[in-house]
Amino acid sequence: MRIMIVDDNELMRKEISKSVAFLADTILECYDGEHAVLSCVDFMPDWILMDIKMPTMNGITAAEKIKGIIPHVKIAFVTSYDNPYFRRAADSIGVEHYFLKTNLLEIRKVLDDSQG
Repeated sequence: MRIMIVDDNELMRKEISKSVAFLADTILECYDGEHAVLSCVDFMPDWILMDIKMPTMNGITAAEKIKGIIPHVKIAFVTSYDNPYFRRAADSIGVEHYFLKTNLLEIRKVLDDSQG
């Protein structure tokens, strides 16, 4: 499985990466949404684990653009914000999951289950 991790916080990217490493054939870390959009076609991820609040391009805008380029890619927001507005935005653009950063184990379970 090819996993892209998008977060402006390097320590959080590393923590998420460690959490899902056993599931991944390849992991690409991106520091913001713009970098993720530019990298997605070359990398062709199966899953994108993306923060919402980031400089340059936020996760909602990036997810919308990426879904327009690669409609079948699975995207999960991994955020500190348990916010109804963000959850509705995620649903409206077809984001598959919404995780809080306080529970990275939940991400592992969902990704593992998605492998069949």
